[in-house]
Amino acid sequence: MRSLEPFYEKKMACIFCSKPFTTLKVRSRFAIPYQIDSDFCPNYREGNYNPHFYFINVCPECGFAFSEEFSDQFPLGVREIINTKITKQWTKRNFGEVRDIQQAQESYKLAILAGSLKNEKNAILAGLCLRLAWLYRAEKMSEQESRFLGLALNSYEESFVHSDFVGTSMSELNILYMIGELSRRLGQYQKAISYFSKIIQHKDTNDDQKMVKRAREQWKQAKEEYSQRLKAGNIIQG
Repeated sequence: MRSLEPFYEKKMACIFCSKPFTTLKVRSRFAIPYQIDSDFCPNYREGNYNPHFYFINVCPECGFAFSEEFSDQFPLGVREIINTKITKQWTKRNFGEVRDIQQAQESYKLAILAGSLKNEKNAILAGLCLRLAWLYRAEKMSEQESRFLGLALNSYEESFVHSDFVGTSMSELNILYMIGELSRRLGQYQKAISYFSKIIQHKDTNDDQKMVKRAREQWKQAKEEYSQRLKAGNIIQG
């Protein structure tokens, strides 16, 4: 009997140029994390497969990179911009095979560029930046991790202000939590404490008790870290 492979091929059609291509995805049974960080970053043991390497689909023909969360609608005039900024600059190559971490990182950068030009929702762009930060965390590249956590934080804040998370997999409580947690990780403790408090006091707390419990835990941690940094005289206000 043939053993089950960790990867399977998925047939795709580029949402920009409509050309068909195939890309690899990881079967869920081969991607079981042993630990989940407080910003939902999954940690996998060596020899396991990280599905986030394959979250982004990259069209080999035109270079447009997208996740399945992207809308297939393009605002007026955007196609011309994408054609100039991406397709005309694209050197054809195939991201549809097994990826190393550098290729995975490149796929996210391509998707962040494509999503930004396309005016994707801030909640979607934030998720891309967050996942890219996770890949840098796995490489212990703290400067790059912080850079993309900061970009994710900015996009989550924009998403909250404009409520553009509506229609995505994110709820308002999810958005508030991510603003709080990424602020905490970036040393912006006052902001973190404020946003965790918004969850604890939110009118929809009964809808997601796990999130409220998590917010209480991180509120306490942020308070403790803030106090320690104040004593040490090493603090970022905000």
